Amino acid sequence: MRKQRWTIALFLILFTVALYSSLYYKMIFGAAHHDRHVTVILKSLNVRQDFWQAVNKGAEAAAKEMGAELTVAGPLQEGDVNDQIRILEQEIDRKPDAIVVAPLIDDRMPGILAKVRSAGIRLVVIDTPPDMKPAPVVVSNDHVEAGRLAGETSLTETNNRPIIAIISDAPESQISQQRLEGLKQSLAGNKESANEIYYAGNSEDKAYAIAKRLLIQDKPFNTFITLNESATLGVAKLLEEQQKADVIHLIGFDSSVDEIQLLESGTLNAAIVQKPFNMGYLGVKTALRLIDRKKVAPATYIESNVITKLNMYTPENQKLLFPFINNK
Repeated sequence: MRKQRWTIALFLILFTVALYSSLYYKMIFGAAHHDRHVTVILKSLNVRQDFWQAVNKGAEAAAKEMGAELTVAGPLQEGDVNDQIRILEQEIDRKPDAIVVAPLIDDRMPGILAKVRSAGIRLVVIDTPPDMKPAPVVVSNDHVEAGRLAGETSLTETNNRPIIAIISDAPESQISQQRLEGLKQSLAGNKESANEIYYAGNSEDKAYAIAKRLLIQDKPFNTFITLNESATLGVAKLLEEQQKADVIHLIGFDSSVDEIQLLESGTLNAAIVQKPFNMGYLGVKTALRLIDRKKVAPATYIESNVITKLNMYTPENQKLLFPFINNK
């Protein structure tokens, strides 16, 4: 009888030790991996915005791989800063473990992002880091390097004799400013490139009108470099109408369905293609490392690729052009 009691007592002691050891382990080692919730706030959730849909897919892939809960939000219309700020404030109240955000440019944005930190929420900024101190953790495309690639491509396409008309969206666009900086660096030794800059906002029609005016004026140039998708589409439309695609080079950015078709037809000589899937993926993985109190780089920059009609069918470039097919 005494032996049976001793056996039961020993069992209870071992059970208690195991139970508390398990709880202690979870407190120390498992808490960071339990119910981690990351909110990703994009510039647009519009399903027609291929770029942001690819970012979304990358974020989903990282969350699935790491076993984290994910919420993706954003304004329906890209550029709706009031709606993005409303979403940010809503998520601050919900208090996820981390917020990954591609902030629209607005004077209120640094203050809103500071509120994220004050609420104890880890913050990762993707795409366009705002001017705030201390600087947030950033995961972004290397826009300066992308601009250099565009300039180098113009040299290749014109046998080192580019005379360029640049069409951008707006002077205050941070991304376009960085692309322009890279362009200037790559063309610094070519004084005849005559880099005149024109602004079309996000309007395909305005870009078309600018290109048409330049052709009517018979300006001495042989290359358009367009810094955003709408400018690329507007200029391409004019070159096709005027049958100038074989005479004037067009170098653009991004890889929408329309731009891929322009590459195939030869109207678009080259596209500087970012890696939005990678940005979403790395943005969420960086956020999860912050939640787990692991060391992260202050800034992670993602390179771009130059895609032409000749190399667009390589396996690597097919993954960039068709991320929804290749990253399922």
